[in-house]
Amino acid sequence: MNDNVVKFRRPEKKPEPPVKKPRGPTPGWLPFAVLLAVALVIYAVGQAGLFS
Repeated sequence: MNDNVVKFRRPEKKPEPPVKKPRGPTPGWLPFAVLLAVALVIYAVGQAGLFS
């Protein structure tokens, strides 16, 4: 009776690619600082007359 039993093997799993470690949590004020810097650059370019 053991001759009629079909044995299954688990398929071998491929190794997962390495995951990049996060640099750390972004401070809450950083998006506002970037937005302020972009606004200042746009203002300075406008005052220099490069837009028109």
